[in-house]
Amino acid sequence: MGIIVLFFLGGLVRVTGSGMGCPDWPKCFGKLVPPSSEADLPENYKEIYLEKRKSKVEKLIQFLERIGMHKRAEDISNTTWLFEPHAFSASKAYTEYINRLWGAITGLFAIGTVVFGAGLIRQDFWKFGYAFLGFFFTGYNGWLGSLVVDTNLFGGMVTIHFVLAFLALFFFMLAYTRRRESIASTGAKGRKALIIAALLLAFFQLISGTLVRESVDLMNRMDYTLSESTMSLLGSKFALHRILAPVLAMVLLVIWYRDRNRRNRTSIQKYYLAVLAFVAIQIITGTLNIRWSLPSWSQLIHIVTGSLTLTGLIYIAIQEFKVKEN
Repeated sequence: MGIIVLFFLGGLVRVTGSGMGCPDWPKCFGKLVPPSSEADLPENYKEIYLEKRKSKVEKLIQFLERIGMHKRAEDISNTTWLFEPHAFSASKAYTEYINRLWGAITGLFAIGTVVFGAGLIRQDFWKFGYAFLGFFFTGYNGWLGSLVVDTNLFGGMVTIHFVLAFLALFFFMLAYTRRRESIASTGAKGRKALIIAALLLAFFQLISGTLVRESVDLMNRMDYTLSESTMSLLGSKFALHRILAPVLAMVLLVIWYRDRNRRNRTSIQKYYLAVLAFVAIQIITGTLNIRWSLPSWSQLIHIVTGSLTLTGLIYIAIQEFKVKEN
């Protein structure tokens, strides 16, 4: 549940442009709690935190060079806006701060899950293993969050950050459902192939969406006026993102239609309908994003329902793959 709330808070950070609301990590403007006004900061605070970021970015570039990622290192070093200073904004600082705070709380729950699971390691090694992997990816993602800040939301970093959150969620789900009876009581032939197809569609829709968002951020930096006509400049990833949701909806409808009259499928069918509703909301808000030049509230709903779609499908897949096809 904690990671799902993080999807909402992360989406809120994105649509409000609060990703750099705190220019340092893990503190915010050097404090455990963000300042309430710019008057609480030194006059040259922009230069102070910019120099700190430059130092961290230089270390990152050197690390990438050492491991052979020369092209990535060059891209980072040649990105001029990477070293832009950020003015203080109380609303953005506290939005990012709440996101980080909830992330820290989620991390503590992850640690608690592993500690509790360690006592059961002899009874169920796999349950502990899944919980440990969930904890590992939660912690690794927290570290990656610091790089996201250090690189001023550099392209690709945010996408990887998002994917790792789902990896953590996936393993925690496996731990939670381990040895629990599946709510999918029967398995029709061919359903698992459709479920895999739905999972892949939802995954690539989410990835293409984050890439589109990164391109939108770049267009904003280049002072493009976002409109229905300029959205076409986003290219193939935008076209792919637009088509994946309707295709996913059709796959889910096929699965639901095949089982509509089976009484013993009632429980799992509710989850399919819930995910289908999330996809429908995505399509509606996606259309509004294009027509109305990305209103913040529509973006947030679009991001959250996209996250819930993949989360729901992961849960469905875990349940369905527990039962045998007949």
